[in-house]
Amino acid sequence: MKREEIAEEILTINSEIRSSCLMLEQEIPGASVYHHMMLEGDDTKFMADGEFVRILFLCSGAASFLVDGERYHYEEKAFLAARHDQNIQVLAETNVDVLEIRWVMGERDIQEINENRSQYPITGAYLAAQQYRDPFKSEKTISRAILPQRTIPRFAMGSVETYGDDLIGQHAHPLLDQFFFSFPENHMELLIDDLVYPMGGNSLLHIPLGSNHGVSVKGDQVAHYIWIDFIQDPEKANQYLDEVHKPTGTMRSFDR
Repeated sequence: MKREEIAEEILTINSEIRSSCLMLEQEIPGASVYHHMMLEGDDTKFMADGEFVRILFLCSGAASFLVDGERYHYEEKAFLAARHDQNIQVLAETNVDVLEIRWVMGERDIQEINENRSQYPITGAYLAAQQYRDPFKSEKTISRAILPQRTIPRFAMGSVETYGDDLIGQHAHPLLDQFFFSFPENHMELLIDDLVYPMGGNSLLHIPLGSNHGVSVKGDQVAHYIWIDFIQDPEKANQYLDEVHKPTGTMRSFDR
């Protein structure tokens, strides 16, 4: 693996200017990731397309999501996933920073969604997400399953948070494609095959399919990022995630 082969897009965020940015366009088939900066008082509608599910992640600020007449209010980090046929209205109560993920659904996916319509929208606060452990991480690391496998067809999303010194051991998953999206405080070193690759904050990076990857943080470094899995073989990939993501039953946080 060579440094120039890593696909990464680093955001320049001005919290006082409205903006929308499509990141790493067509990097993963069927997946699109946008970043939106909305200003206080903005009323933004995300209209259903019928072909993809939409996941919104509130990175910062206070906002309300409106779906099917229900209002969900959050401050700071939170998420909402809607069906392919649901509109989302976002009311920005402060300046807000929102990640939008679109994942194209096939006929079988839509059938699965229609069989479980009542669970949508799926929404919650980030800090309330289920925590899990896996064999690649130390006991110190906090991992969260934001949208676990089988919640949305062929999709999973979670996060990793730790600080130096710590190590997430290198591992590979050839059954799914993956993005990392880093929070502003993130400053870590990715280990990808035999490459050491620095990753800062406000960045979207494609973990190459099947690569042997991990994370190192040393000294005052911090790792805090979302992983976004686009699953190619749901039966095998979901079984793999079941095996490696073990709920802890705890709700830890760092006081640093």
